[in-house]
Parts: sequence; structure tokens; C-alpha cells
Amino acid sequence: MTTSIDREKKILEHLQKQGSASIQELVEVFNVSNMTIHRELNKLAEAGLIQKKHGGVALVTQSPTASINQCSMCNKTISERTVFIVRAANGEQKRACCAHCGLMIHSQTQDAAQSLTADYLHGHIISATQAIYVLGSDLNICCVPSLLSFGSKQDAEKFQKGFSGTLANMEEAIHYLHGMMHAHP
Repeated sequence: MTTSIDREKKILEHLQKQGSASIQELVEVFNVSNMTIHRELNKLAEAGLIQKKHGGVALVTQSPTASINQCSMCNKTISERTVFIVRAANGEQKRACCAHCGLMIHSQTQDAAQSLTADYLHGHIISATQAIYVLGSDLNICCVPSLLSFGSKQDAEKFQKGFSGTLANMEEAIHYLHGMMHAHP
């Protein structure tokens, strides 16, 4: 059985080959309902990977001046496995390489309307306010101190058993980061 995450990846692969597609084409290619395709496309659009248009969808094209692949905080290259997206009320979007930078951007954005992060284990986009964060684990894949996002407490606890760290909600993770910044100027 194809999962939502598998289908999202296959939709992206299809769009990378074709550039764009109609909703009906995707319904036929993936043999799912119109609503299922719309749900998958909404997730991909929220992640900034595609642009929905009337009756269709296209990959987001990058202008030479756009830095969609660079973190707005530290300028590191962004991995889709650890991406963090902060949207302001005016529609402006900032992308970060990891939860560490993303939470810093979120805390500095006075009119943050929505923040999204990638579930480190499964790769799908989740609400940053509902994520469980593992702080300071032994696995440093990006910025230090390490902060990794998980969609479920159970997954975060399993990860914590293998790589240590502390579990936190979004507010606690931001407080932790600010404390680290003041402790190590």
C-alpha cells in the first residue's frame, strides 16, 4: 500500500520529469481520488516545494536571486529532511536548515503566522507547534546545539534512547536555545 509520504515523493519525481501536471493527470497516474491528490499537493505547497495553480501544479522555480536552498539564519544548505519554514502574516516565508535555526527565526519573527518543520524520522512536514523536539542529542547533523523535530512523542523517545538528549515542546525548545545563546555569547 502506498503511503502519503511515498505518494508525495512520487509526485515530486513526476513533476521533476514533467515540470508541471494537471490535477486530473495526477489522479490518473496515482490512481487515487481528487481529494487525496489535493491533500498531498497542499502538504507539498506548504513546504514550498510546489506551486498550485488553477487545475494544476508546478515545481517551484527558483530565480537566481532566490536563496530557497540556503538557511535564512546561518546560510547553510537546506536539507528537506531537516527543513524548517516560518511564514509571516504578510506571506513572507523564511526557510531554515534545521529546527535550531528555524526556532530562532520563529522567535524573532513578531508576526509569525505559521511554522512548519520536517519530521526527522519520517521526512513529512508537520506543524512546528505540535512537534516534539529532541534537544542536545549526540547526533549533530546540522547546527549546534542539535535540535531535531519529531511528529510523535513515541518516535522522539525511541530516538532519545539511542542518541540521548532532552524532549521538549516548541516553547521549551525556544527557551533552551535562548538560554544557550546567553550562556555562550
